[in-house]
Amino acid sequence: MEFDSERVRRQLSKYKFRDLTMEELMKVNMFYPNFRFSMDTYVFKDSSQKDLLNFTGTIPVNYQGNTYNIPIHLWILDSHPFAPPICFLKPTPNMGISVGKHVDAQGRIYLPYLQNWSHPKSVITGLISEMIIKFQEELPLYSLSASDEAQQVELLAYISKITQGISDINSKSQENKSVNKITVVGSGELGIACVLSILAKGYYNINSEVFLSLPCILGDKGVYEVIKATAKEDVTEKLQSSASSLYSLQSQLKL
Repeated sequence: MEFDSERVRRQLSKYKFRDLTMEELMKVNMFYPNFRFSMDTYVFKDSSQKDLLNFTGTIPVNYQGNTYNIPIHLWILDSHPFAPPICFLKPTPNMGISVGKHVDAQGRIYLPYLQNWSHPKSVITGLISEMIIKFQEELPLYSLSASDEAQQVELLAYISKITQGISDINSKSQENKSVNKITVVGSGELGIACVLSILAKGYYNINSEVFLSLPCILGDKGVYEVIKATAKEDVTEKLQSSASSLYSLQSQLKL
């Protein structure tokens, strides 16, 4: 897709320094024409949201004699170029994240260039150049095995259903499966989406103090948020019934 400068300029209409930002993005496009630009909503750690320009694409990284196309995702803040971009890896389902000095488990990228960001010395093309250099020292992604890849795709699809309000508690694909390790990649800054056993009181009109497996966002300090899925009425009633049965059994144990 060809870089549409007029469209991007319109998308930057609320940016404080639109002309400076536009100038930088045009340079980025010159060096990396495969990048795709769009305007999307970014969710910060405090749950605040903002529509930000962002772009995705791959950068070439030479590692041990081989060239790898590493997918990245950069978000440009509306105070750019006086604030650094927010940078993530954007792995495909057949890739896993290698947590290291410059990458965390959520794929967030940390570099000295970002920490020392200062306009006009710091620019996006310079940031990407340092990214390539650091990734050549420590490759941030690895290929998953066929079984891990299948599990990854299935889990990501399941989480996608949850966030869209689709519940399938009796999913046959989840039956009789032993899972030793779950890895979720491409998650956002809030944390990793997963299913955890948590105190269910207060969710889905459950008033009993019981622990149930519910979809959550897991952050560095524990459960950040319980994902509020929109379930059918009969499914919610069954969940409440299960909670009541569990609580009744707990009461009989007199622990």
